[in-house]
Amino acid sequence: MLRLLSCQHATLLIEQRADAPLAPRDRRSLWLHLHYCPYCHRYARQTVLLVQLAQARAAGAPGALPGLPEAARQRIRQQLAGAGLDAL
Repeated sequence: MLRLLSCQHATLLIEQRADAPLAPRDRRSLWLHLHYCPYCHRYARQTVLLVQLAQARAAGAPGALPGLPEAARQRIRQQLAGAGLDAL
């Protein structure tokens, strides 16, 4: 039986899912929650992007921004440089 998750529990499962597969029951409950909660759905998508960026950085590709067009990368670089964060 599926259990209803709070957003707090859903975000915990999203974080755990980034490190290891979830148990089938947790996976199904999270799937259901993500289909009905746009906020957690957005958080899950952002977490996937952050994991991809961290993996690219760990693989030695510091400038890699997977899935972003070059124009978006350039805007990010300009904003970071304007904020004095261009060394990151």
